[in-house]
Amino acid sequence: MAKEALYKEIGMQLRAIREQLHLTMETISKETGISRSYLSDFERGVKLPTAKYMKYLFVHHNVNMNYVFSGEGRKFRPTAEETTPNFGKFQDEVDKLLHFMADMPHALYAVLGYFTEYKMVNHKLIEQHLSEKEKLAKKTG
Repeated sequence: MAKEALYKEIGMQLRAIREQLHLTMETISKETGISRSYLSDFERGVKLPTAKYMKYLFVHHNVNMNYVFSGEGRKFRPTAEETTPNFGKFQDEVDKLLHFMADMPHALYAVLGYFTEYKMVNHKLIEQHLSEKEKLAKKTG
């Protein structure tokens, strides 16, 4: 892809993100100290966004940098709620187990050994579950 086309593509991603966040260039300019005209250059694909701007998007708006530069994946990084498994009524037990394993390496090795054996015996079931989960994520993401 030519440099100009790549810059335009990145600019389109940035504009889509800004619009989805319901942010104006004026607001971003005030929050970052980057002039509106410079922000416009980014979105029009005239210039690549600065590290300062990218850090602002990443830190303050959870923007996925892979999406910005490739157009692939989700626009926003998963939140802690999306990435932290919820074990429901077993959450306390899971937390205790994790702390126990952190303090006692031989317990960690025992649990990992059991888990590895479980994966080997049930690999088809696990692959099927992960495949279904991935398909669902693609539909909703």
